[in-house]
Amino acid sequence: MRFRTWLFALSLAGLQSGLAAQPARSLAVASPTRAEAALLAAEDARFNAELTHDVATLDRMTSADVVYSHVNGVREDKAGVMRTFTHLPFSSITPSNRSARVIGDVGIVRGSVVRQLPDRTLSDGYLAVYEMRDGRWQLLEWVSAAAPPPS
Repeated sequence: MRFRTWLFALSLAGLQSGLAAQPARSLAVASPTRAEAALLAAEDARFNAELTHDVATLDRMTSADVVYSHVNGVREDKAGVMRTFTHLPFSSITPSNRSARVIGDVGIVRGSVVRQLPDRTLSDGYLAVYEMRDGRWQLLEWVSAAAPPPS
């Protein structure tokens, strides 16, 4: 548990300094490794499950001890995540500017996501931490930050 607390604090510090405080910029990023590409594909499947309200897939891809921190500061556990993302009427979910790192059984994705609802658009920067459990990536931590304004 101490590792998780340390990882969360480190992630939050990186998110705050890397997404919220700096304007968008172009970074030269190497092609993802096979493990990083698999992590991004799993995240795409999780976003698709949110879009289609696929409860079974969301359940499998969300850790029992997930902590999901929204841009407004609200934190949810797995029950809250399942309630939120199986009922919101998204018409699209579009991730962008993502980079992935895999260190052993831990995967980290940093990027932006735009979620379209009937009455508004949600644009956030995020840092997601996944853990490989039972042969699949499961979301362990999610921290949202306000996306920088367009330049």
